[in-house]
Amino acid sequence: MTTTYTATARRDGRWWLIEVPQLDVVGQARSLAEADAVAREVIALVLDVDQATVDVTVITELPIEARQAWDASRAKEATARAEGEAAAQLARQAVRRLRADGYTFRDAGLALGLSPQRVHQLATA
Repeated sequence: MTTTYTATARRDGRWWLIEVPQLDVVGQARSLAEADAVAREVIALVLDVDQATVDVTVITELPIEARQAWDASRAKEATARAEGEAAAQLARQAVRRLRADGYTFRDAGLALGLSPQRVHQLATA
């Protein structure tokens, strides 16, 4: 049976401290890439079990300013994706309206500053 533990990795000078609060144990890693293995190893040592029976999730603690900037960037990225989709829908709507009014792909492209091929893509999307 596999037990799942949560470990926290945080920078401490040149090292990473890997803490497993459920077991009140701490390990040390040279890099964040080693955090999972270190957490698994210290858990297995404390519990005297095979590392293969240990499942661990490592959460990286970031400095507050970095975490806030990252979270804000993710939110803005989600908003940008939603805005991009809304813009694409409006572009398709404009092209379909022009086509319904009898514009050729070429004329619609010239009017909108697009190639006839792009107008065709928008019209058929």
